[in-house]
Amino acid sequence: MLDLVLRGGRVCDGSGAPARDADVGIDAGRVVAVGRVDGAARRTLDVRGLIVAPGFVDVHTHYDAQVTWDRLCTPSCWHGVTSVVIGNCGFALAPCRPSDRERLLRMLEHVEGMPFESLCAGIAWEWESFAEYVRALGARPLGVNVGALLGHSALRAYVMGDDAYARAAQASEVEAMAALVREGMAAGALGLATSRSPAHVGEGGRPVPSRQAGRAEVDALVGAMAESGRGVLEITPETFPVSADELAWLQGLARASRRPVSFSAVLDVPDRRGAWETVYAQLRAGLAAGAAVYPQVSCRPMRFDFDLATGCASLDAMPCWRRWRAAPTDAARLALVADAEFRAALKAEALGRAEAPASRRWGDVVLEEAGRREHAPFVGRTLAEIAAARGGDAIDALLELSAAEELRARFSMLLMNYEEEHVGVLLARPESLIALSDAGAHVSVLCDAGYATHLLGRWVRERGLFGWEEAVRRLSAMPAAIYGIPERGLLARGRVADVVCFDPTRVAARAPEKVHDFPGGAARYVVRAEGVEHVLIRGEEFMARGEWTGAHPGVVLDGAAGGR
Repeated sequence: MLDLVLRGGRVCDGSGAPARDADVGIDAGRVVAVGRVDGAARRTLDVRGLIVAPGFVDVHTHYDAQVTWDRLCTPSCWHGVTSVVIGNCGFALAPCRPSDRERLLRMLEHVEGMPFESLCAGIAWEWESFAEYVRALGARPLGVNVGALLGHSALRAYVMGDDAYARAAQASEVEAMAALVREGMAAGALGLATSRSPAHVGEGGRPVPSRQAGRAEVDALVGAMAESGRGVLEITPETFPVSADELAWLQGLARASRRPVSFSAVLDVPDRRGAWETVYAQLRAGLAAGAAVYPQVSCRPMRFDFDLATGCASLDAMPCWRRWRAAPTDAARLALVADAEFRAALKAEALGRAEAPASRRWGDVVLEEAGRREHAPFVGRTLAEIAAARGGDAIDALLELSAAEELRARFSMLLMNYEEEHVGVLLARPESLIALSDAGAHVSVLCDAGYATHLLGRWVRERGLFGWEEAVRRLSAMPAAIYGIPERGLLARGRVADVVCFDPTRVAARAPEKVHDFPGGAARYVVRAEGVEHVLIRGEEFMARGEWTGAHPGVVLDGAAGGR
């Protein structure tokens, strides 16, 4: 007698093979049959009308801190994600000396947009080494499976202290980091993550530690990782789009180490059309020559919410906005709204030429929330529409609405990846690894954790970019293979029974909503799912029709033990 049979579903097994009507038999946490399953089972689920697929594998999250207090990894678990990878971009919680904890959390606060007060209140430090961290994760029940990358910035800070933020490593320090990499791989790490991106700036404007590393240091650490015979290098490159020189270095590193490399991010930039064509040509040539390098591509528009009280990254990047950031109080900032010189400088930088993409982008900013009654008719409308009704331009509307709302009016902005005909070209390329949820990071301004249901609902059902089979493969087998999680990603005999059953007529990601459920009551955005009917992890039902069953079937993904 089997533990469970899923009867009557349409199976997309993750391989990309044509879907077929089949039952799935599960026993002792593993798939034992896919096809006609006769005989009795302790439990049967009728999944007629649903697609039955391997659980989705999200390889780019920042749940390193959140998973210590939210063992389900919400909201990813609502969207059919059964395995998450943490430690991305080189930002990790281990190794970390007790004396360095606050400095590390400040880095997460500034680079990944995590509320510092929630980090302090939510994390119960029970580790120093990487091995102790993963043991702490596995010591209490987990909802989803969690695999960890070794974070380069954390390694540098552990070995070099505050110097990690300021200089290149000496040979002895590189060897000390390499030793930590070897220890981490033996403890089950899935690989190594680093960042060279100028956008990754920590407290006080200092570059994060990994940005001070030369290529030779990265080469040495990848070599130490590769000694284990497994592991992936995940990297945020120095240039965007990645330069031909940097990509050639990564391709050489992949060939020399015989390990895959994945870089992020590939996003469509409206004013840089065609920028990715030469990158993909170089990638294809490299893959043909044995360089396993895969770009991470987002299927969602890059949208974030902001108000002028807490800040806006697009404004922060403008030199004229330094006056705003330097203003000591909200009253001083409100005075700048009436400052003609400041307003003129802001318009010159934000709007530029009327036909420029930046000008159109500010006009497309949407007012999401306003408290004053007279502003209610403008909620849900763009700044261009509001300016047409009130007079002035988009920047006038932004500043004046904000001032009237005591800087608490909330807006949403699309930065990149929102012109779907161009995004679709990037997604369709077979080299593209669909990822970049960034789940657990930037929680006060965005939530892309619903990328899987967005891909299925928007790009498969509505736009027909892929068939269901290829979309499921991109969400399961492909990321599992690149990141070395061999027992996940396919529905086949002997595989771990991580399964998602979804309604192809309804599956979708809902609009973001704000909740106040982080430690200390901090706010974050979440996205809920439509049409995800059943999520199983190791054969145990974890989510049923969008609700948690109370089960904790997840495990720490131990790369050294084959992903169990």
